[in-house]
Amino acid sequence: MSRRRIIWKFFLVQIPIIIISLFTIGLYAAFSLKDHYLGQIASQLTTNATLIRDIICKDLKEGKRGGIDFLTKRIGREIHARITVIDPQGIVLGDSAKNPLQMENHRNRPEIRYALKGKMGKSTRYSETLKMEMMYLALPIECKDEINGVIRVSLPLSEVKKRVTHIYQVIVWGAILAVLTSLGVGFIVARRISQPITQMTKAARKMARGDFSELIRTDSEDEIGDLANSFNTMSLELQNKIETLTKEISEKQAILSGMIEGVIAIDRDQRIILINSAAEGMFNISSDKALGRFHWEVIRHSSLNSLFQEVLETGNPKMEELNLHYGGGRILQVQAAAVPSEEGASWAVVAVSHDITEIVRLENIRKEFVANISHELRTPLTSIKGFVQTLRDGAISDPKDSLRFLEIIERHTDRLNRLIDDLMDLSQIESGKIEMNMQSVELPEVINRVVSDFNEIADQKQQRLKVNIPPDLPPVLADEERIETVLTNLVDNAIKYTPDYGEITVSAFVKNDGVQIEVADTGMGIPPKDLPRIFERFYRVNKGRSRELGGTGLGLSIVKHIVEAHGGTVTVESKVGRGSRFTFTLPFFITHTSNSDN
Repeated sequence: MSRRRIIWKFFLVQIPIIIISLFTIGLYAAFSLKDHYLGQIASQLTTNATLIRDIICKDLKEGKRGGIDFLTKRIGREIHARITVIDPQGIVLGDSAKNPLQMENHRNRPEIRYALKGKMGKSTRYSETLKMEMMYLALPIECKDEINGVIRVSLPLSEVKKRVTHIYQVIVWGAILAVLTSLGVGFIVARRISQPITQMTKAARKMARGDFSELIRTDSEDEIGDLANSFNTMSLELQNKIETLTKEISEKQAILSGMIEGVIAIDRDQRIILINSAAEGMFNISSDKALGRFHWEVIRHSSLNSLFQEVLETGNPKMEELNLHYGGGRILQVQAAAVPSEEGASWAVVAVSHDITEIVRLENIRKEFVANISHELRTPLTSIKGFVQTLRDGAISDPKDSLRFLEIIERHTDRLNRLIDDLMDLSQIESGKIEMNMQSVELPEVINRVVSDFNEIADQKQQRLKVNIPPDLPPVLADEERIETVLTNLVDNAIKYTPDYGEITVSAFVKNDGVQIEVADTGMGIPPKDLPRIFERFYRVNKGRSRELGGTGLGLSIVKHIVEAHGGTVTVESKVGRGSRFTFTLPFFITHTSNSDN
């Protein structure tokens, strides 16, 4: 309080008095000097006008108006002032600065009106003719007791304005200097009186911001010195305690931020008091907009809101599975528990959310895979068992039937072998156990080899099998055997699902940093709803037709994994009734040569 009183007394009493006094004196001096300068100019103009009037009066009396303009210009140059002679009707007879014939009537000028009444007229205004502020002084020209005209003399006020402006500047700078000097003196005096209290106030403010490095240094041995020492002791103790708390909070925040589980806490009023980054991502919200708000305003999910409400009311933990309609349709397992207060009532609820989307998806895939593989194995095995039973029941004695049954058994056995081979290949590729023999591969050779293998099948369906490859196609970096498997699966599918007389085209061309390979057909096409799933294991667009054509449902899945093992992706474009186009890219094979070779 001591420092506050000194500052208020000094700055609110002494400094304003100094400022007001200085500016009052300065303004009075400035206005006085301005009036003095204007009075000098008016006196000078009066003297000049009187002398010129006596000279011109004679010419006006004798009616010699022709030489008046010449006379005004000559006298104006000599006295460095503007001279204007006006007749009683306001017509300009002569002017030292302008052609009188081009000047308008001056009868209504303030100073002219006074002069025509026999009085001295004086006016200060902006001249539109000379584009500057002027002082005008007009005297009547009286010859034989009648007014024969008016003599007006004027001078610019620019010099007066410059002098007054200079005075204003001197006053302002003098006042500023005086105020600064007063501030400096006041600061020194106040500092000597209240330095210890000032230091404690400064240190207390730093402590409020969390900075405990400021210590009070004083040689005083009175009560202020004791207060300073006590303050230093308190500062050190608080610093140690806050550092411990800060470390604990930082560790907890790091744990919360590093958790893959989402954590949300609400208070008794159901306002969000804590949310970690994982929860922000799960519920598509930000902590800045969520903290302090009701949870149902931020997370619009009725099941979660009911979960919070129930746990807060009952105090019993509860687990809920939530299906989110945003964020890619995530599935969350939320476990909520109450945080009891000292009185035993629930004052907060903490909910931990686990993203089980992938677990559920994998479980569904596992179930679907088990169902599919069971079905794929059961169908041929049932047929084999049925025909074996038929043969045992006597059909084996009929050479014709027995041969047909054995061919069917062989066909189903081949299908089982293909299925098992595909499963083994897919398992090895997915597990990463298969080794890729990456080398320089000439794609035209591989493509032509695959196409020649299918020429006979295409001819049977009267399909046109085309190859579109430029002659200068560069080699690619790939596993030749695996790429041949990819092309075989894609061409095989294209032939199977393209009707008779259709067309299949295998193309390869340079694109960006690699070679793009396309297998296009004019077949039945794939519906848009099935496109996202066609690379899944055992997924078939037309299950009955796929089995009829001998497919295992694993070909495209194998294609996808082989291409990804090469660092690429396989895409598909399709329109129902118009055909499909499968596309993938392989990188160039780059030969590294030594500097000497270069």
